[in-house]
This record gives sequence, structure tokens and C-alpha cells, in this order.
Amino acid sequence: MDEKEKEETKAPVEGETPKKSQRETFMDRYKTDYPDDNFEDEEAMFGRMNERNAEFDRMRGREDDMKRFVHDHPQFGGMYLDAAQGKNFIESFLSRFSKDDILAAYDDPEMAKKLADAQAEFLKSQEDSKKLKEEGEANIQESIKRLNDYCEANGIDEEEATKIWGECIDFYVNGLKGIFTEEVFDMVYKAKNHDADVEAARAEGEQAGRNAKIKTQLASGKGPEGLPPTFDGGQGAAAPEAKPKQKKRFYNPFSNEWEESEG
Repeated sequence: MDEKEKEETKAPVEGETPKKSQRETFMDRYKTDYPDDNFEDEEAMFGRMNERNAEFDRMRGREDDMKRFVHDHPQFGGMYLDAAQGKNFIESFLSRFSKDDILAAYDDPEMAKKLADAQAEFLKSQEDSKKLKEEGEANIQESIKRLNDYCEANGIDEEEATKIWGECIDFYVNGLKGIFTEEVFDMVYKAKNHDADVEAARAEGEQAGRNAKIKTQLASGKGPEGLPPTFDGGQGAAAPEAKPKQKKRFYNPFSNEWEESEG
């Protein structure tokens, strides 16, 4: 047994926190990061390790790209560090590029065109942003009016209307962030099935009404339309009037006459 193994297996001193082995440290971290995994499944555990290694490779690749960028463009590297520290961009830029550097860029025809295109793109984005903002403000005002009309038509007071508006804003903001909760799913599902539920409830109500009408008719001794009357055994329903028996005619050879008899 080498010195490292002896160090790991020796008994802890009383009152001293036992030192965890590398395996125990790894398993503690694994259980913290993946609490739903089956810790007895080695294949799953190695799969997780491979995922982490792949992510580490991607991060290392991005880090190498950043190192090359900073090496090739030290001014930008310094601006990146300034941004990380919260320094103003314009201040950071002007502290690394002189006015002569900027004017020299415009003296280069190829670079001047690139700068002009970049400026045109910036102005267009600003114009589009302004139009979008103006359109959004107009739509908000129209939406508020629409909400007021809705609340007035449905007898909703101002306090409840404010709550409805607040929830609409929450849905909008969360949607921009890509957040969709179970509440939103439930709301959309119920709205989608609302017409079908209303139709089912209407049909059920109509059927219940027909059943109630039939019961009333049966209790009064009158059958539903298209059905014969019922007999309730003397519980208030009148017995149907008996039809008179028809007499049958037959020839009596003994009397040589036609006679009648009760059918």
C-alpha cells in the first residue's frame, strides 16, 4: 500500500471531520446536479460524465477563440474587460482609439463604405425601433379601451379590471422571455375547448328538459308525443275506455239462418 492509500484509509482523529475520498466527493456532486438519476446505473453515470466533458470541450473552444481575438485585437480585449467591470462603452472606446484612427478609417475607400453601411444599418434600426415603439403605444391605448368596454359589458369593477390588465402584462413580459407556465397552458387549453364544452352542456340541458317533460306527462297519464298512453295502476291516471266487442256473424246449418255471437 503506497503512502496515498495509507493516508486515505487511516482512521480519523476524534473530533476531526473525516476527509472524503475522491469517489465520495464525486458522488456528492453527482447527486446534487442530477438528483433524479439512478445512482446505481453506471451506464447513466458515465453518460453524464461524457455530457460534461463535451460541454467542457465547447467552453474550452470558446475560451481559445476569445484568447485569439484578444491577442489579435488588444484594444477590443481591453474594452471587453472594461465592459465586464461596468465601464461606459464610449469612454472605453475613446480611451483606446484616437480621433486620428477614426479619420484614417474614413480615408480608406473600402473601410469608408463599410462604415457608411454600418451607419445606415444603425439609423434604419433606430427608425424601425421608433416605429415599433409608436405602434406599440397606440396598440396599448386601444387595448386599454377594449378592456374597459369588456369590463363594462360584463359588470366587472375597476379593481378586478386592474388585476386582469396586470395578468395580461405578465403574460406578455413572460412571453418575451420565453416563459410559459402551466397556468398559461391551462388557460389556452380551456379556451380552445370552450365551444365544445358549451355545446355539450347545452345538449345535456336539452336532454334533461325533455326527460323532465316526459316524467310530467307520464305522471298525468298522458304519454309523450308519438307514444301510447301509459297505465300507472290506479295512481291518478284514468284507465282507457274499453272498446265494445264486435259481434261475429256465422251461418247455422241447423237453423238454416245467419246468427250473431259475441267475439
